[in-house]
Amino acid sequence: MENLRPTFLTVLCVLTFLGSAFGIYSAITNYTAAGMATGITQDALEEAKDQMDEAAKDEKSAELVGKIMDSVSADISEDKIKNNAIASGIANLLTLVGAILMWGLDKKGFYLYVLGVIVAVVAPLMIYDGFLGFIGSGMIAFMGIIFSVLYFLNVKHMR
Repeated sequence: MENLRPTFLTVLCVLTFLGSAFGIYSAITNYTAAGMATGITQDALEEAKDQMDEAAKDEKSAELVGKIMDSVSADISEDKIKNNAIASGIANLLTLVGAILMWGLDKKGFYLYVLGVIVAVVAPLMIYDGFLGFIGSGMIAFMGIIFSVLYFLNVKHMR
């Protein structure tokens, strides 16, 4: 008797197909637009920093905001954006292939998916030295852990 894919696993896979495809598209877009984005982002950060300095209620608040903004500004360079885009593309490719395998009820897909999540979480921490890497990794880890747990609950249906 052939194994039937549970509806919940089907939904998870479809969501991963869509999310990973969008992630690959975003990685390509970020890589190709890295130079232009760096200049625009630096200008926007300077303007935001000036506005936050004006809005700060005391000197300590202004100093803290300044440190965070300086950290983010230092992290934004064309090379870092390109490196992150490459890592993101690889991570999304791994999660996509993992979901395709899990669609066919192949347990190896789960491990590929988890590897993709690990790459997606670790890469920003390694590429961006400060605040930006921590925030980026935290958001990715949150969704990655949820989906990994949900996929793990379906491993029993895979061969």
